[in-house]
Amino acid sequence: MAPPRANPSHHPLLVLPLLLLLLIPAAAAADISLSALSHTHHCPNLPSALDLHGQVSALGPDARVSVPEVSTGRSGDGTPVQFLPVVLRLSFPSPANVTRPFVTGRLENVDTINPIEPISLVAYAQEGYAYGESASCPPPPAGRLDALQVFENRNFSCAHLSSMLKSPFRLDYLSVSESTASSLGIHQSYMYVNRMDCNDDGAVRAYVAFTNQTEVSRYYFMLGEKAVVVDGFWDQKSSRLCLKGCHVVKSGPSRADLAVGEFGIGMSFWFPAVWSLQHRSFSAGLVWNASLESGEAIAAGSSAITPNYRGNLSGLKYNYTKVVEAMKHYEKSGLNKNRKGKFPDSNSYRDLVFRFFVKKGGGSGHASPVTIGSMLFDGNSLVVQDPFSHHVTAEMKQRLLNVSYDIYYVGNWSLESFNRRHLSAEGVYDTKTGSLCMIACRELNVSSDCKILVTAQFSSLDAKVAHHVKGTIKSLRKKTDPLFFETLDIASYGMYVEQVDESIWRMDLESTMALISMTLACIFIAVQLFHVKKVPEALPAMSITMLVVLALGYMIPLVLNFDALFKNSNKQTVPLSGGGWLEVNEVMVRIITMITFLLQLRLLQLAWSARSVDVSKAESWAAEKKVLWICLPLYIIGGVITWVVHMRSNHSRRMLRQVVHLKPIEHAFWEDLVSYCGLILDGFLLPQVILNVFLDSKVRALSPGFYIGSTLIRALPHVYDVFRRQHFVPSLRPSYMYASPHDDLFSLAWDIVIPCGALLLSVLLFFQQWRGGAFFLCSKNGKTREYEMVSTVSS
Repeated sequence: MAPPRANPSHHPLLVLPLLLLLLIPAAAAADISLSALSHTHHCPNLPSALDLHGQVSALGPDARVSVPEVSTGRSGDGTPVQFLPVVLRLSFPSPANVTRPFVTGRLENVDTINPIEPISLVAYAQEGYAYGESASCPPPPAGRLDALQVFENRNFSCAHLSSMLKSPFRLDYLSVSESTASSLGIHQSYMYVNRMDCNDDGAVRAYVAFTNQTEVSRYYFMLGEKAVVVDGFWDQKSSRLCLKGCHVVKSGPSRADLAVGEFGIGMSFWFPAVWSLQHRSFSAGLVWNASLESGEAIAAGSSAITPNYRGNLSGLKYNYTKVVEAMKHYEKSGLNKNRKGKFPDSNSYRDLVFRFFVKKGGGSGHASPVTIGSMLFDGNSLVVQDPFSHHVTAEMKQRLLNVSYDIYYVGNWSLESFNRRHLSAEGVYDTKTGSLCMIACRELNVSSDCKILVTAQFSSLDAKVAHHVKGTIKSLRKKTDPLFFETLDIASYGMYVEQVDESIWRMDLESTMALISMTLACIFIAVQLFHVKKVPEALPAMSITMLVVLALGYMIPLVLNFDALFKNSNKQTVPLSGGGWLEVNEVMVRIITMITFLLQLRLLQLAWSARSVDVSKAESWAAEKKVLWICLPLYIIGGVITWVVHMRSNHSRRMLRQVVHLKPIEHAFWEDLVSYCGLILDGFLLPQVILNVFLDSKVRALSPGFYIGSTLIRALPHVYDVFRRQHFVPSLRPSYMYASPHDDLFSLAWDIVIPCGALLLSVLLFFQQWRGGAFFLCSKNGKTREYEMVSTVSS
């Protein structure tokens, strides 16, 4: 198939010059003109598709590839392609250095028929870089003298260093004068090390961008509001990166028209070995004007732990500064009162991580320990310098543990917006009462507020509650203070680790129960088919309405999951930790449901055919119509009630999602209607009982194995739901494989009413088939109807 033709104004042309860079020696500084580019989107075959009728005239710095105006070429499959009449000019610095770090280019059109606007190109040079003189580093600020030995007992690694500097740096202007910041021309809030290259000897160069945006992609070349290019070296002795360089300035109207300006920017980066409440940056840095003698520098710090970091943090220490103050509030607020149960401790540290939502006002967040005692929590495990030391062993047995937390939240709170915010907190945690009390600091535009009290109480590990953490975030300032905010009540909506494992085990159990339940339903229908073959008079005595209800009950899940049946059957199945094969069970359930549905249709077809040849078919159909006139209004009234309940409850569901800030889950009326249909299925025997009353027949229309077994299948999910409520923790987004609220009505009341009602119908049917359909009406006419056997010719 030939590749599609491209519109010259479309952006895929931007990809072509980058692919052409592969054909040019990186060491040569060239001004390359190509008068033709492929008129195709088939970019992977582009290098092999070029059939340039030109020649390379030289290999020196002035190397030039020239192509005549009319060129031809073929794609990878041999199809002739048309070339666009454009000129690409690329300029490579030779050699690249701190004053000439960019590869620049321009894509120009030479066609007057379909003109396109010129496109400017820029990239950070990757090869042939010449480093300048060694940079010098001033001493870091007081309190940040210690640095982690990140390359201790190992060779310098550029990839490792780059990963440690990947997070954005927040700039702190409090320690510098306005004149120093103005001389640097920097006023942005964040700094990104966007590009970095190194030599094996520790020489480092980088492109650093400054912006006010917190969420930017660092995988692409950033053209921020401000940028600098620097080079220098990694000082192994002091474990610091020392850099110097130049401002990046615009040289043309396009954002890609970049050049290097004034020289005199100094930078240094290191990894603090001591953290505290207000200084817990994983990586820190300084930016200063090397031409000034004041020595002032803009401080920068990144997040606590770089995501996916796998380095050594065993040398890191934490300095607690607010524990004494937190202890006073802990005793004053009564959090030291004894509570029953076992609570999370240093052995179950993952349970100290929790997500929360604000009960009033909206908002949600995430709280995670930074340190527990002298141990660092890196998001997955505790980092301990010497896990078998006497100090660590004694610390893990203490009732009160010193802890520090990072709290991230989004909320429409007082003095806050819906931007992501951060609280640093430290205090004490009581392992005997599950009580947490901390002093917290929040970052403001020009200062910080450390007059915040955070308290939380964890539920016991064996508690079966939806909210396993409840607490408050409270301002310790007076109401007249402009930084004061109203107390925020928070609650969690997560699970403990052990409860998550139990939930996975529950899903495995439920998937197996669903498979067994549907298999039994299929068997019971087969039993009924054998029954009607053995007792032919049972067919005309069966309620058509009942059979239609059962058929629809098996058809609806098949229709709703029709696409999933074929999608999941092609997936590779991976067992969960509980040992269950969820996807296999799901597919098997749907396949057995299909077989059950076909058997049910066969039973319906046999009953309909037998009713048509029955000698008293007029009386049978008349009775069936009476059944329909009774059942149909009942079903419609139930549907109307379902709609009313849906309209009243849907508003509260939307409010809950707004408060918790969960991803919206569509909840349409038809979902509640499907649940109501489950209630109709629970009473599937109702049409048969009513028909028996009108016919007043003793015929054993239904096999005991069929109606008793089917009743138990409909009642057992409600019995299991009672068990599930008592033994498993509920969740805001539960995944139920069996006894799902999407399939039936489940609550404490329904779990009692539905099984009792289903069993009552089974008992009535049993006595009807024993003593007559209207036995409980005390009819004076003691005669019951008998069916006359007639011979039929089967086709």
